[in-house]
Amino acid sequence: MASTTAGQARSPAATMSPYQYALVALCCICNLADGFDVSSLSLIAPVLSEDWGIDPAVLGVIFTATSVGLALGAFFIAPLADRFGRRRVMLCAIGSLAVTMMLSGAATNISQLLILRTVTGLALGTLVVCLNTTVAEFATPAARNVSMAVVHVGFSLGMATASAVTILVLDWQGWRGVFVAAGLLNGVTFLISLLLLGESPQFLIKRRGPADLAQYNRLQRRMGLPDVAALPQPVVHETVARPGFRSMLEPAMRSETLLAWTTALTYSIVGYFLMSWKPTILHNAGLSPKLAAASVMISSAFGIAGHLGMGLFAKRFGERRLTALFFLLAAVCLIIFGIQPPDPVPLLLMAGLTNFFVVGAYTGLFLVAVVMYPPASANTGLGFIVGFVRVGAAVGPMLGGFLLSAGFGRMDTYVVFSAIAIVPALTMFLAARLAARRRPDASSTATAGLASEAV
Repeated sequence: MASTTAGQARSPAATMSPYQYALVALCCICNLADGFDVSSLSLIAPVLSEDWGIDPAVLGVIFTATSVGLALGAFFIAPLADRFGRRRVMLCAIGSLAVTMMLSGAATNISQLLILRTVTGLALGTLVVCLNTTVAEFATPAARNVSMAVVHVGFSLGMATASAVTILVLDWQGWRGVFVAAGLLNGVTFLISLLLLGESPQFLIKRRGPADLAQYNRLQRRMGLPDVAALPQPVVHETVARPGFRSMLEPAMRSETLLAWTTALTYSIVGYFLMSWKPTILHNAGLSPKLAAASVMISSAFGIAGHLGMGLFAKRFGERRLTALFFLLAAVCLIIFGIQPPDPVPLLLMAGLTNFFVVGAYTGLFLVAVVMYPPASANTGLGFIVGFVRVGAAVGPMLGGFLLSAGFGRMDTYVVFSAIAIVPALTMFLAARLAARRRPDASSTATAGLASEAV
């Protein structure tokens, strides 16, 4: 009988050990730093433009460099964790963020900043994948969904932290101080990760190096579990024969993989349109600039609730089904927002409610991904999903700008994006049907993916 990983040796109902809680907290802090890094450029953009005399088109190229780096990191670097170990790849990514953010604070021209933001994007795209797979592997099945939701909340908190730090630092140290603060935050995160982060138990089982048994037993002891005399045999996932990229497109996984990619792409078209254009659309609807800006804070609060709501209830209703429902309700909210009269209170509340479902569905997409792919190809599977999210992140704002430039009003624009939001709802409903047909309990969090490798 093959043993499970250290993190999964407890029963699904067992409580998490202090070390497992600490790892979830660490991943949340890492994601907080990511949120800080991603939003830092947009927060200092007005001051940077004035200081360097940058044309808006050039600034747009710098923004795009970060997004391109994120996509490339998710597509091509994150999957390397399946081959070389998650701990090593994560430490390289966090260390790179600390260095690039500090160097960004010392940049003297556009070319330097462009290169640094591209490298920052590469590290961010790598790290966001590894954070999800790490939590999925180490958390107990009963706590996994909530643990991943908490990690996703960290990103929203990071954006809020970046806003607060910018307010405090900008007048004192200028825009460079914001980048330096981000670099210091990542530096502290790197040191904590160096001490706390353990290697993936599944990677140790697969690699079976001379020192891997000792590493495995150290993880066992950290979680209050007994040592083992020999490494367990690798668990062969029932639906795949080959690890890595090819496993995602094998007949048993191909349909769900393509549905997940479609979901990721269409979700991000809608989500990043809202992130980019919502304040402008609210201002055009008659809200003051301050109220339009306040919509970001209100939407963030609703978004945090959406992360946690998905994490709390996905296990009960099934990840795929609840994610599909969230996308469907997001589409309904988009329609209501589009036809809402220009009254500030209802508009702001509907903007927040829309974000609740959109952001909750984003968390749900990752919960679906970690029950789809076996540990041997977990980083590859999530990496491609994040990569398609980043592709949609570029398409959504451009499509929104095109529609608004073409004279589409708020109602017409939101009808278009509501129609797009129907697509991921349908793909997730189809994914739920496929999973149920293949394995009746596939939608249960206790029987698939990283959290179910015990046999």
